[in-house]
Amino acid sequence: MPLHEAGDEQGAPVVLLHRRGAGAEVWAPTLALGSWSVRLLAPDLADLPDLPGVSEGADAAYVVDSLRATERRALLVVAEGDAAPLAVEMALARPEAVAGLVLLAPDEHTARAVVERLRLLTVPVWAAAGERSDPGAASSSVEVPGARWLSLPGVGDEPVTEHADLVIDLVHGAVAELAATPRPQDGRRYITWVSSEACVKPSLSR
Repeated sequence: MPLHEAGDEQGAPVVLLHRRGAGAEVWAPTLALGSWSVRLLAPDLADLPDLPGVSEGADAAYVVDSLRATERRALLVVAEGDAAPLAVEMALARPEAVAGLVLLAPDEHTARAVVERLRLLTVPVWAAAGERSDPGAASSSVEVPGARWLSLPGVGDEPVTEHADLVIDLVHGAVAELAATPRPQDGRRYITWVSSEACVKPSLSR
């Protein structure tokens, strides 16, 4: 797969998955920030149009295995919009290779599509959306083990292009938590993943 890279090769590896119909270029503003102390890997999935609709996990396993040829450490996977199903299937297909998931601005349809699969994960999940985005997903209360819903201030439906620095803030917050507690969801603590109440005091945003 074509792969765009930025950041510190020794930093924690972070994979950036673009939404359906786009390409890795949507991550250009994020990559341009230099990524501070993490290693960013943005694969171009434009030639694999069915990936966001993964059902069997074969495509997800292929993506993880391709990335592992470049980076052997466990990956924090950041998925934009409807790339969320692919991120979830990557964690299910290769749990040893995925350290956690960050789901950026999933719409209501995407959120509902991945909920049952999310319940099967053994890695932590952060779900984030702009405070000015469509409230559909955030109005649906869904319980998922070890997951949190976060609000990105001043951002709408496309945080990746609207406010790249907030995305990097979120990534670094997740990386720091993983470093402190690699499996913070142990004990199966249940936290509301999508609810308007959970947006009041976000854990990892300015």
